[in-house]
Amino acid sequence: MPPDDPFSFLPEQPQPQPKPTKSLWREKLFSKSKNKGASHQEIADFLGSSREAPAPEPVPVPPTVDPRYNPPQNVARAPFSNDVSVPSKPAPPPPRDNYAAFDFSQQTTQPPSTKPRKGKGLRVEFSNQNPDVIGEGGDESDTPTIEISRARQRSISGSALSGNARDHSSDSRSNLPALRVDTSLGDGDARPRRAATKRDPRGESGWKPPLMHNVQDADFLATLPLSESGSRLSFRGDSEEASFAERVRDKMSAEEGRALHRAYEDDTPSPGGDYEDLPTPPSPPSPEPPLKEISASESGYETAPMSVTSTAPSVALSMKSIVHSIRNPPSPVTYRQPESLSPVDTRMPPSLTPGSPGKVSPTRANPPPPELHPPNLMSPPSREGQEPSRSPQPPKYSLRNVANQVNETAFDEFKEYNARYESLIQLAAESVKPLVETSLTEWVRSAIWWFLRGKTRLEAYARSRSTSPPSFARQAVIDLGKALWINEHIVPGHSELTKYGAMSVDALLAVASTTGDKVLVDLLNLHQVLSNHIRSLSMSIKRNNILAAVISDDGSPTQLDTTIWLRYPFYAPDVSAVLSGAATRSMLADTASKTPNLVHMMPLSDTNRYFSYGNMFVQVCVSSNDDDGQQQYAMPCVLTIVRERADWYVCAAITSQSQLVNILIQSDRKQGPTWEDVDWQVRSNSMRVKLPRGFELDVMFKEEDFKTLWNIVKYTQKSEASLHPEAGETVVFENTVKMFQYMDPGTPRAFPPDPSERCRVRLFERSVTVTEGTGTRNAHRGFRLVVLTSPKVKTLSSIRHILGHGSPIVFGLLRGEDGAPALLLKVTEDGRQRSMLMTFHKVEERTSIHSVLLGMVPKEGELKSPDIPIKSYCIEQPADPVSGQPPVKYVQFPAGSVSVIDQQHAYVEHGYGPTILSEHLRAFVATEWGSVTDRINLGPGELKIGLDVNSQNSMSLFRSAQQDLTLSLADNLIRPEMPDQLTGFLEKITVKPMVRRLEFPTMQDLHAFEQAVTGFQVLYDGMATSFTISRRRMVVPIYKKWEAPLARIQIVRQERVVQLLVFFADFQHGTCMNFVLKGTDLMEPFSRSGKFGIRLVDAKFALPKKDEDPSSNFVCLDMPEYPIEHDDLAISFDTEAARATFRAALPGSVREPSRMGSIRR
Repeated sequence: MPPDDPFSFLPEQPQPQPKPTKSLWREKLFSKSKNKGASHQEIADFLGSSREAPAPEPVPVPPTVDPRYNPPQNVARAPFSNDVSVPSKPAPPPPRDNYAAFDFSQQTTQPPSTKPRKGKGLRVEFSNQNPDVIGEGGDESDTPTIEISRARQRSISGSALSGNARDHSSDSRSNLPALRVDTSLGDGDARPRRAATKRDPRGESGWKPPLMHNVQDADFLATLPLSESGSRLSFRGDSEEASFAERVRDKMSAEEGRALHRAYEDDTPSPGGDYEDLPTPPSPPSPEPPLKEISASESGYETAPMSVTSTAPSVALSMKSIVHSIRNPPSPVTYRQPESLSPVDTRMPPSLTPGSPGKVSPTRANPPPPELHPPNLMSPPSREGQEPSRSPQPPKYSLRNVANQVNETAFDEFKEYNARYESLIQLAAESVKPLVETSLTEWVRSAIWWFLRGKTRLEAYARSRSTSPPSFARQAVIDLGKALWINEHIVPGHSELTKYGAMSVDALLAVASTTGDKVLVDLLNLHQVLSNHIRSLSMSIKRNNILAAVISDDGSPTQLDTTIWLRYPFYAPDVSAVLSGAATRSMLADTASKTPNLVHMMPLSDTNRYFSYGNMFVQVCVSSNDDDGQQQYAMPCVLTIVRERADWYVCAAITSQSQLVNILIQSDRKQGPTWEDVDWQVRSNSMRVKLPRGFELDVMFKEEDFKTLWNIVKYTQKSEASLHPEAGETVVFENTVKMFQYMDPGTPRAFPPDPSERCRVRLFERSVTVTEGTGTRNAHRGFRLVVLTSPKVKTLSSIRHILGHGSPIVFGLLRGEDGAPALLLKVTEDGRQRSMLMTFHKVEERTSIHSVLLGMVPKEGELKSPDIPIKSYCIEQPADPVSGQPPVKYVQFPAGSVSVIDQQHAYVEHGYGPTILSEHLRAFVATEWGSVTDRINLGPGELKIGLDVNSQNSMSLFRSAQQDLTLSLADNLIRPEMPDQLTGFLEKITVKPMVRRLEFPTMQDLHAFEQAVTGFQVLYDGMATSFTISRRRMVVPIYKKWEAPLARIQIVRQERVVQLLVFFADFQHGTCMNFVLKGTDLMEPFSRSGKFGIRLVDAKFALPKKDEDPSSNFVCLDMPEYPIEHDDLAISFDTEAARATFRAALPGSVREPSRMGSIRR
């Protein structure tokens, strides 16, 4: 028996001559009635003429049964998968013994004489074993990704061995088994097996054991290029196997036989722990990336059989070992040789039962050569009784899994480095007090202290790494190692936990929660949180290569601090009570007060009650007024900046490593100090905190830490104070909006760009106090809008903008995604535009803030007139006769409506008219695309009106410069440049007088508006054909008459005061005049030349003005000009009816004229 022949244990038999057979693909694709003369060679030449000629078939060897093997009662028969037309027959379950596999495809056996009974021996059972993980890595893999990567790198260096293997395997290439792929989706033992009732026409066994069991693995190998003879993997076989028909047949065969083969495969024991330690067979590098998943649908090949060159033909290579050898080439190291394998070695892959078609049991097996690889690497894990998956799952690689494995590796390296200092740390801890006498709270408190200490030092080293030596980082790593040592070696075995028995931390948490032990629950939660933080920090250390720098600097002589317990001075009980936070300002015993919780005083991160904004280590000293210059002792403490989730008030927790110092600066003065009790010492970077009972605490910071705390506290206080009204402000709207989004193109942004939920919105109306000779009154100066993020959001952000003062209010009424009402506001400040989108819960909330901004809704004690329609409205700057500038129109609205809002006249306390000195009087003009809120908060003599002689429905208002005009524009209905233009207009209106011109549809609408604005009721409004003023000369008794051809006359009344208003069309002496009519005035009718008139005898009036002042075209009703003229006035009408109407509106009676002349005449 040649020692180098692995098949020498088989008896030699003469090789039979190959018999002509019918082509299998014709049998599958065509019926039997078709022409059977075409040979298999012709088809192969047609489909694959470029392939090599098929190798001669070897001599068949009869099967030999191992005498040591006792076959079981139920013998499994493999299905004959070549003939798909034969119905499947059930087969007994496969045997549990394993045999050495070899090339059964080149062996011939006799079919059994009798057929087994249908369904005999079949059974269904559930598996108690855990499922096996297929592939490398994945969610369930215990092997770190770094180890997989290292194994792959080691295997690359061993690829040179494949060249030596080619020479050795070239001689025995034709005797190797064809690598077959199982792609079936069978149900294993739960489905009936196919019985082998037909032999292969080529003399082969009807069924061959598939050596690859996953369709993804098969497609992975199918993508490999065709190699030359002697390569590790080759597609070059005989012409039949390379043909399309053979690929179709083998794929169907693999699909049918997968279930039975999986049952055989499951009997093989698991590889065990040597799987990762042992190298894999050498193989050429794959053209695909190592971790790339090859999908079955992406493969361009069918799962055809492939011949594999191997140094151990007696070992059947499983798909897992094949793919592993391809992806992980071994390194050139000495392979471990397993013990001599018996023919029935359980480490061998499953073989076939003797007596079945295509199943032969070897009589013996030689010990493998030194190159043989361990069989447990080639065999899949055992899955006895487990139903195989119906769809093969490829290996899963996710970034989370990779990150988790990298984190584990970093944590292991961190633990390995700190393990060398554990003895020193333990000695340092025991030198102060015994470990067993320390409470669990003290240990957890110390662990948190050293974690915060190490983290702070590590961050400081990372910021100044270029200038800091690695020894700084080494001390930080050791401080973290102290926390790790306490967390992993002290806390789990503490007596306060072991009294509950041996159980996990999660079980202890459940027990403590059930028993109501809140303190223990908090400590265990801190223990778990601290473990997670240490793991995360170890990953940061590895990512920044800090540990490598520390290890490289281990040789430097640096004094390391392995202390666990810090020493603090001992104080009197009253001082200790104040420092521990148990004492309050009350002199009575307070049993309800408790020591602050460790979770809230030293949070590692955000808790369910507090947000944490960082930690800083400080030095504190306690003093009092009775110290008399005694020495102060500095105590190391950690200051943590926190904020409650339900409040905007920021707090500062000052805590020592021991339980000596526990001081919380918060908002309730009864519970302890507040920020009002803090005196900031900016020059010395310190602060002094006033404690109860006359004690003071001096806190010394580093400069950067002091600035950080200062900025956080001041910003928070400023943000919270912005919600309170300032001087001259009144809250007019407050709401918690559903959603708020702030869009600001500038940087840095004061508010998050993403929508924020439940933001607090407050609107303040701003006003100033105006002091004049008539007294003081408040004047409107716009609104201040404040938006503050919800206290449930960690990042506290706030914005404030001035609306309606100096610029128009640009708004938009929108709908949110869910149909919720929304309001868009745009403001322009500092040269850039910001947009605010507020989404409300109800429409009423949006309507409320919108109406308040526009001033269109009356407040308490105010009245609103009915909406008066208007045909046009404009605001213009009057012409300047001096400079020759024509009138300029700035705002011009189309048809809309106007309403007047004013306080109830019963509240008027001054002696002027109800509309004078009114802080509430305003005219609201609304149109389709905007509105004007004109606040008429004027003193006596500042409001003047004018009437148009040519248009009886027009009216003008003249007023001096103002700062309380509000303009609003609909964002979607205006031109983009209009807001900027109106901003310039609002700047001019603060220094220039302006004229408002209104045109009404009817004269009744004009009278209603005039009465609402001036407080005077219109009794008469008509046109006179002439208006004559008789003036006597100064020296001689001669009268000169000033006659206006056309005049508009109004008689108005306010309470008992009646005035006559006259507006001239073309009068060279003036444009208008007004004077008071009394009941004692003498009035006479007259008729002359077809004109009907009334003469006012000895009327008291002021002559009309004719100057360059624009206000000369308007009259003031509340303060008319002083009457210096005493002459007759004659008013003529075209008809007697017109005179009668005018006569009825006069306050006095009209008497017939006397025949005697006037006394003055």
